[in-house]
Amino acid sequence: MALLVFGPPEVRRAYVGVMRLVATAGGTRPFEGDRAELVRRFAGLQGCAGCHGFDTSLDFSALLGTDEPWANEEAAIAAIANGLSTAKDRQEAVHAGLMVSLYSHEPDPAGTRTARRIATRLGADDALFRAVEKVANENVATAKAEVFRRMLSGRTGIDSELIASHMAAQTLGQVSPPELVARYHRLLAEAPPGSLGAEMRQFYQDANFDIPGMPGVPLPVEFLGSHDVHHVLAGYGATPQGEVYTAVFNAANSSAGIGWLSVVLLQWHQGIKLGVFPPVHSHLDPQVMGVAAQRGAATPVDIYDSEWDWLALLPRPLEQVRQELGIPQGGTVGPGSSWSA
Repeated sequence: MALLVFGPPEVRRAYVGVMRLVATAGGTRPFEGDRAELVRRFAGLQGCAGCHGFDTSLDFSALLGTDEPWANEEAAIAAIANGLSTAKDRQEAVHAGLMVSLYSHEPDPAGTRTARRIATRLGADDALFRAVEKVANENVATAKAEVFRRMLSGRTGIDSELIASHMAAQTLGQVSPPELVARYHRLLAEAPPGSLGAEMRQFYQDANFDIPGMPGVPLPVEFLGSHDVHHVLAGYGATPQGEVYTAVFNAANSSAGIGWLSVVLLQWHQGIKLGVFPPVHSHLDPQVMGVAAQRGAATPVDIYDSEWDWLALLPRPLEQVRQELGIPQGGTVGPGSSWSA
């Protein structure tokens, strides 16, 4: 879980504080607009009555108003540090801060620098932050390649150097073993009506996508096939917005999901080309973002884990698979709806 921290009130308050501090770039700009709305939405998830063992709601109003709650950035980080006692909480809180800077419709160097400073001060891993900051500041090819390579290697378990060599040769789609490709295509073709695999066939038809493993598909089955399964399981379509909401679900479901979310927000929200698909600008709904995070965090099985056997689920009934994985109802694509609408 990388986008929601559930614990005592002081932990949740620190989490919201990180998001607030990034939204204002360390107190140097007003707390307003889409970034502020996103922070308020996530604060509501952290403090809602009846959620996660709290009978009454938690009051974060001091962190959500227009007046600055701290004298300066140093005081803010000191207060935040007091509330985050474990390394896991600190890492997840700074990941949420990075998401706030990436939620800006255009690259946000000031917000990303603030997220990196917070990570550094809290002793959290900031390697991804540094790479994203380079992209935000310079939009350089090496930084973009680093972000994408880190994500793809971490997601699939494929050696980073092998990923890098195939990226250079533009042959990432050829990384998958032929027997894996054959198994995926056979399971899709044989999946009975009502199954996850049958809905995957509909997903590819609606989106007009070639099935991963076919000639010309630019990413390996290990990544793209399982990613498409995530779309269907979580119920988010094959649109730019659906890419982001699926990635938010992943990032809240697994601590390894923040790398993919960073790629998606840069590529399909800020319009910066990182990977193999055309970049676009898309408008995102902060409420849908928050609900996607909440649903991902509530799903007990880490479906982002590279060891998770998603292929074995393709012949099974879709709704039964969702129930067994513990995925809450929701999403933006209901039964019978188009995955590309």
